[in-house]
Amino acid sequence: MSATIITSLITASIPALALIIVQLIISAKQQRVQDIKFEMTIKEIKEDINRLEQKQDKHNALIERMTNVERDTAAQWKWIDSLKEK
Repeated sequence: MSATIITSLITASIPALALIIVQLIISAKQQRVQDIKFEMTIKEIKEDINRLEQKQDKHNALIERMTNVERDTAAQWKWIDSLKEK
C-alpha cells in the first residue's frame, strides 16, 4: 500500500471514530435521562399505591366500626323489646 492510501484511510477514519464516540456519549446520556424518568414514574406509582392503601385502611376501619354499631344496636333493641314485654 502506498503512503497516500494509508494517509487517506487514517484521515477518513478519524472523523468516523469521532462520530462513533459522540454517538455513544449521546446514547449514554439519553439512557440516563430515560432511567431517571423511569425511576420518577415508579416513585409516583408507589406513592399512589401508598395513598390508596391508606384510604383502604380508613374504609376498612369504618366498616369494622359500623359492624360494631349494628351489633350493639341490635342488642339494644332486643333489650328494649324484653323491657316492653315485662
